[in-house]
Amino acid sequence: MLSATALIVEKTSSPFIVDAVELESLGATEVLVELKATGVCHTDVAVQRGSLPGAFPILLGHEGIHSQLHPVEDVAIELMILVGAGIVCTVGSKVRDVEPGDHVLLSYSFCKNCRSCREGQPYQCTQFFDRNFISENTDQSRTTTWNGTPIHASFFGQSSFCNPTIVQEACCVRVDKNYPLEILAPLGCGVQTGAGAVFNVVKPVENKVRSLVVFGIGGVGSAAIMAASVLHEDHPELLTTIIAVDRQQERLLLAKEIGATHIVNASNLNDTGIEIRRVTAGQGIDAAIDCTGSVPVINAMADALGAGGIAVSVGAPPAAARISIPVFPFINGCKRYQASNQGNSLSRNFLPLLADLYRQNRLPIDRLQKQYKPSEINKAVQDILDGTTIKPVIIWS
Repeated sequence: MLSATALIVEKTSSPFIVDAVELESLGATEVLVELKATGVCHTDVAVQRGSLPGAFPILLGHEGIHSQLHPVEDVAIELMILVGAGIVCTVGSKVRDVEPGDHVLLSYSFCKNCRSCREGQPYQCTQFFDRNFISENTDQSRTTTWNGTPIHASFFGQSSFCNPTIVQEACCVRVDKNYPLEILAPLGCGVQTGAGAVFNVVKPVENKVRSLVVFGIGGVGSAAIMAASVLHEDHPELLTTIIAVDRQQERLLLAKEIGATHIVNASNLNDTGIEIRRVTAGQGIDAAIDCTGSVPVINAMADALGAGGIAVSVGAPPAAARISIPVFPFINGCKRYQASNQGNSLSRNFLPLLADLYRQNRLPIDRLQKQYKPSEINKAVQDILDGTTIKPVIIWS
């Protein structure tokens, strides 16, 4: 067994405990990664608080790396996958994609065998829930023990609130060793989700999108704004209108700095709709992305669409929530409503692209981040709940 430092949630709504755990031997398709940084995500907090399913005690964390409009409903979240970044130490006997010494970003797990995975769409893997939320290996074994008792780990195939950590091979994305891993840790979840919603779902170039509105300027929404700005720089005739909507003025001002052309304070959703119609000269919006998971906001997003528009849900409301879409205007205007998981991204291709955009100073994700020590995990959680920090990042050394 190998000793590791872990941030543990013992039971629902209890604070994180910093303690030692023991790691079991690697399985054939597992990788031992020494983490450099781990992003703290709303998904981690939602499981801790019981808003998303989890078995306790549990090791969370899914924004690891090696060497927003706040929801109206308390349990609505930005649905992001836990990711981290680090350096590969050891690999299992059947691992082929990475080797010791590789620098890797960690993203979501997938089976590789279902139809979606075989067709290059692992973000809709038929085993996605089991492989990412069940917090144990697919053979129902446990990788980690705490005080001699097996603990639920392998959250999103990685449980990157543990260092070193055992990771499923599918989660590992190899990157250039010159990249700053402590900055890139959130790429595999929040940034991938927001940027991917623009690049891979809205597809502004293919669909000739002139206007975009993003509801909720947290980590995911900010990444969407940045991605839209990148595409506008490359295609000046597109995305000439990028609207950021939030209730926090500081976040709206940041959105303006990272690419938004217009900002709207959403203290009153009716006024928000009026302002969007004003900005678009009454034509409605070409594309809209909701990062809040708030049902009233999702409904407002659908209402904001113009002819041929697409509304994309990224934030996840409570499981029993229902939205209300006006069907006739959708038919008459040939509009679309679509959900997106992980930005519909094939991580091994998309994350290196995002990392390269950061290196070119075109994706300033460092503007969103604040660094914390592992011992400050509960402070990081409170800051994300208060909205004082958009993206907390745990630095392991």
